Parts: sequence; C-alpha cells; structure tokens
Amino acid sequence: MNELRDCLQELADGYASTTHAPGPAAARRRGRWRRRRTVGGLVLAGLLVIAASLGLVPALQGRQTPKPVAPPPGPAPVQVPRSTAWFQATYLPGGLRLVSQSERPAMRSGPFRRVAQSFRLVKGDGEFTVSVHPDLQRLEVARELRTYPTVRVVPVRGHQGLLFPRRPDNFYSGLIWEERPGLVMQVLGSQGVADQLLLHVAAGLRITDRPAAKVAITVGRRPPGWIRVGQGTNWPTIGEILMVLPRSHHQGFDQGRGGTTADLVITETRGQYGPLRSADKPKNVPVTRREAVTVHGYPALLDHDPVNHFLEVTWREPGGIELTVHAKEDLGRRQLLAVADGLRQP
Repeated sequence: MNELRDCLQELADGYASTTHAPGPAAARRRGRWRRRRTVGGLVLAGLLVIAASLGLVPALQGRQTPKPVAPPPGPAPVQVPRSTAWFQATYLPGGLRLVSQSERPAMRSGPFRRVAQSFRLVKGDGEFTVSVHPDLQRLEVARELRTYPTVRVVPVRGHQGLLFPRRPDNFYSGLIWEERPGLVMQVLGSQGVADQLLLHVAAGLRITDRPAAKVAITVGRRPPGWIRVGQGTNWPTIGEILMVLPRSHHQGFDQGRGGTTADLVITETRGQYGPLRSADKPKNVPVTRREAVTVHGYPALLDHDPVNHFLEVTWREPGGIELTVHAKEDLGRRQLLAVADGLRQP
C-alpha cells in the first residue's frame, strides 16, 4: 500500500507541474518558431517563381500521370453541289441566244502522262486513251453521282465505276473507276466512240505493279482496226492531257451571225477546290486590268484583255463549282456582270 501511495503521489506531482502557466521563455520560443515559418514560406515562394521562369515546373511535375491528348479533328467533308443541274442563263443582252452546249473532260496543263496509251481507228473516226488518273487517289462514287447530271454507275472489273455516256452534243465520253486504293483508272473516248467499247477495253486491261510505285498497263482487248498512236513523238495525244474527272459544261451564245467564235461563252467546271484557276494566269497572257468584284455574293476576278478584245469574270459557287463568263469586249463590263448575276440552277 505504501508503494501504491508513492506512485500516485508521483503522478499527481507530474500533472501539477504540466498545468502551470508557461513562462516568458516559452513565449520567446513560440515567437522565434513563427518567424522561422514565415521566412521559410517566403523563400519557398521565391524559388517557385524562379523555377517557373526557367521552365523547371513541368520537369518537377514529370511524375504526374499525363492527360490523354485528344486526336486531331479529321478533314472537313468535301461539299457537293446543291443540285446536279448545270447553271443556265436567265439574262442575255442584245439578242444573244444559245447556239451550242456540251460536256467536256477537264484539261491538265502538265506534265504529260506518258503512261497513257492512245488508240485510233485506221479507217473512220474514233479514238480512246487508257491511263492512270494523275490526281485522284480515291474515287467517291456516291459524291460524284450527286455532282454531275448525266453520269451513270456501271460495274467495271468487279468495282463500281462511273460512265459519262456518249451524247449527241458531246465530243468526249469517259469511264473511270478505282482499281485499288491509290490507283484510279480511266478510259477516255472521243469522236463518237461507243460506251460499250470503253467497257470492253477496261475489262481486258492487264495492270501490274512496277518499282517506284508505278504500274504497267497492257491493253488486251480492242476490236480489229485500232492502232496505237502517239509513240515516239514529242507531242502528246489529246487523251494524255484530258481527264475524265472533273468535267465542264460549255454554253456558246451569239446573235446568229455564224461566226467562228461565240460572242459569249459560259463555262461551268465542277470538282474545283482551292484558289481560282484564273488567279494564276500565264505570264504571256496580256492582262492589262484585273478587278476584284462579287457575283452572287462571292468574290470574283474580272479580267480585261484589250489585245485579244475580251472580258472574263470567274468565281466559285458552293460545292466546288467554278463558273467563267467570257465575252467579246464590246459587250461591256456592266452587261457581262449582269449575265453572271443572272446564272441560276433550274
């Protein structure tokens, strides 16, 4: 019992000693601790500012889990025209009337496609050219079907192809298809070549790969009487500089005088994207005046060539439609723009 009383007394004495009010020394210790904490915080803040200015903060955060990066947005879908109908003139000044119209393949300025093979009839008219399309890597059949008014979908070598058929007012017909991804083939016909001949030639082609991402084309099927042309010459055949796609629609107008050239020509070319073709005129074309105007609310280029005596305005409509109105200069600037503003799709 005596030992138990001694232990209890020691505990009571210890508790009494801790409950005494702190003296002046304890207050000084707490003051020094607060000052050290304030100074340390200021030093740490300064170091962080320096690290941020030197680009060290990202390195200090390198252990953090990186956030996933969103994939870049895909290319915007290419627009198609609102209508497959060609534009028609609603205003024609001075008794002008429509005298001709036709659809034509687009002409390519170069380089010439020496891989193209052209054939013509020994007796009679007719010519066709087989080639790889130099610009297209894919053929979007559904989009082209919504772009051109006369095109038809046909089977070609186990693929869906597009046929621009022979028509009385057209000098050219054409067949185009995607043989495989990255290889678009075409057969261009002229001078009244029958549609069935284009399909027959395409079905008999032998296409083999060659080094340097090239292909070799062998025309296996052609009726008797057809010979190859253009070999060993410096000048290409017409089929080597024309493409089945894109295509143009040409309308000629005059006053019935029967001249060699029309007084007014309206050209509509589809599948045109990027800068205007007229924005980069050849240097040898003597354009003395170029004017920025608007047609249908879209920016346009108006050119006046006093040497060749013509006026021309070019602009783009939605869906990759490029329109050009070309007229003899005596028509005048105001009348030319009135014709352009009057063009409408039926």
